[in-house]
Amino acid sequence: MTTSLKAKLIAGFILAFLAGGAAGGYFAFQKAPRWRADYGHHPHLLTERLRDRVIGRLDLSPEQRARIEPILDRTSKQLQEIRVETGGRVRQIMAETNRALQPELTETQRARLREIQEAERERKGPRKGSRRHGPRPEEREAKRPPDEPQFPPRP
Repeated sequence: MTTSLKAKLIAGFILAFLAGGAAGGYFAFQKAPRWRADYGHHPHLLTERLRDRVIGRLDLSPEQRARIEPILDRTSKQLQEIRVETGGRVRQIMAETNRALQPELTETQRARLREIQEAERERKGPRKGSRRHGPRPEEREAKRPPDEPQFPPRP
């Protein structure tokens, strides 16, 4: 193998690597937000995806839709109750942990912990909707005209 051929092969591999990196970067930048919206684990998105799959993709008759809507509403309510219960338990455990830590910390460390917790609360912002995912489903429903589909049909 000649030096010229080796140089061309190396240049080809480098170009292929760079092309793959560029394609990956484009995909991550352009398509990842859609993936997160479709497959993310935000709680209210789960019931939206379920409703989308069942109602939007199965070509249900009006009679079927009328019978299925209450089932999906009940499921959504049950999942919301689980989230509220779990969230309450998590907050309770975190508060207990915080109380248990206090006697073990110096005054400086307690002040630093309060600063960290406050910064985290500010970073998360108010608990109304979600900055990343937009308004919650019930907020969207209030704004959406009644005959507008929730999601466009997928090909």
